[in-house]
Amino acid sequence: MNDTTFQTEIRAVAGLEDASTLHIHGRIRYAQAPALRREILDWVTRSPASRLIIELDEVEEMDTSGAAVLVESLVFGRDRSKQMLLCSPSESVMRLFRLAGFEEALAACCPSPAEALRRLQV
Repeated sequence: MNDTTFQTEIRAVAGLEDASTLHIHGRIRYAQAPALRREILDWVTRSPASRLIIELDEVEEMDTSGAAVLVESLVFGRDRSKQMLLCSPSESVMRLFRLAGFEEALAACCPSPAEALRRLQV
């Protein structure tokens, strides 16, 4: 993978029915934001699962446009009765959410897959 792209992978969530994970790898900057937006919104729309996790542990870098895509995705999912969480964001991503005032994203963040599972089982 080069430093100007991201990759995604959809996975089932072990031990939890009706759940799916979109694992994002790489860098998400202004140039990649439109493609990421299309990919996430398509996944949310097509997934039969009602509980969705966006895994961020391998996001190397993100700017405000990438963060805005994640917030938009959370709202889009909520409007479609999907419970969505952002899992394992790096400290730099959390700092970006805080600085931008993205309360929706901060409320949806889980520090680990185990915490995401716990929150989704409630």
